[in-house]
Amino acid sequence: MAVLMQIKQACKSYGEQVLLDGADATISDDVKVGFIGRNGAGKSTLLRVLLGE
Repeated sequence: MAVLMQIKQACKSYGEQVLLDGADATISDDVKVGFIGRNGAGKSTLLRVLLGE
């Protein structure tokens, strides 16, 4: 099992609204990951955070 992505202390906010505060995650090559949720739930925002945008 190899680590594809490791996230440490991810943070994101819009003004006073905190979306992520010190989130950690490890994604390995033996799992499939998907993001599901309602419109406006933050799926695209999370992907932008992971990409460093």
